[in-house]
Amino acid sequence: MIDIQSAIQSIQSATNSIDLQTTFDAFLGKKGQLAELFKKLAVASPEEKKELGQTLSTAKEQITSAYLSKAKELQIAEINIQLESDIVDSTIPAAQRPTGHASLLTQTRREVEELCHNMWFIVEHGHDIVTKFENFTSLNIPLTHPATEMHDTLYMDQTDPDGAQLLLRTHTTSLQNSLIKKYGLPLKVVMPGKVYRNENTDATHDTTFYQLDGIVIDKNITIGHMIQTMKTIIGALVNEDSSPRSTARVEVRTRPAYFPFVEPGIEMDARYPIIDENGNKTRSKWMEIVWAGMIHPEVLIQAGIDPSEYNGFAFGFGINRLVAVRHSIKDIRYFTNGDLRFVKSF
Repeated sequence: MIDIQSAIQSIQSATNSIDLQTTFDAFLGKKGQLAELFKKLAVASPEEKKELGQTLSTAKEQITSAYLSKAKELQIAEINIQLESDIVDSTIPAAQRPTGHASLLTQTRREVEELCHNMWFIVEHGHDIVTKFENFTSLNIPLTHPATEMHDTLYMDQTDPDGAQLLLRTHTTSLQNSLIKKYGLPLKVVMPGKVYRNENTDATHDTTFYQLDGIVIDKNITIGHMIQTMKTIIGALVNEDSSPRSTARVEVRTRPAYFPFVEPGIEMDARYPIIDENGNKTRSKWMEIVWAGMIHPEVLIQAGIDPSEYNGFAFGFGINRLVAVRHSIKDIRYFTNGDLRFVKSF
């Protein structure tokens, strides 16, 4: 018969979980003493079964209770030892994790928005997905224009209520018609946001980039108002005196240009100084940064405006190119390639 007191004493004398497990296996394991004694019940007489079964059940209960109590005691002791070795000094400052920052594109967009807001422009962001009417027809771009085809425009599977395919806007000017109807006249509004083009990428072109377009509509607006507004905005962004973006760094030129939604139209180009592989100072190629022009009468008519009473001008520029000019960045694809070395440089 098993000696219960001896078994309990062996369990209580265990100094670690390994010794305790060895003692458990010896008494309560599948091949332990109790397991062997329980096998004898199968061949015992009915009278012996009753007495032997009660004795073995009592022994199993007492030894199991002693084992669980000792296991808990050893577990607490081991935890306390671990806590003492891993003690935490709460007075030590926590490790500083690097914090993120706004990208160059976001910084510049916010700067442009604040500049335009201070010039009494309304700032509207709109939606990336628009209709053909918003993106083309309302801006005097016929649906037969090459820009509406797949080589320029990214179309969606979804359709508008009239059954026409929706598309990813190719310019933020697509908001112009709806904003005229929303705010009425006179109106000064800029529309910053992301635009999409289905085109080959290179140092000055990308499939996704940020753009800011704007319109001014009132009575008796002249091309002089447009040129002065452009000088104010672009001058503040790339030609500030006593700054790294002074006129000595960035050259700007203006030339005639054609856009279906303005007449007449102009483009403004810029170039910045660079240093070639031999260390010689030179200048980048001319890069278009701004388009502008007097709003075409047909665009005003599409918005329900009488062009004989109201007129205005529109303008827009790519924020990616503007940032490239300001910081002498050779390739605008750096903004979207996910290289953290570039991001952390600014």
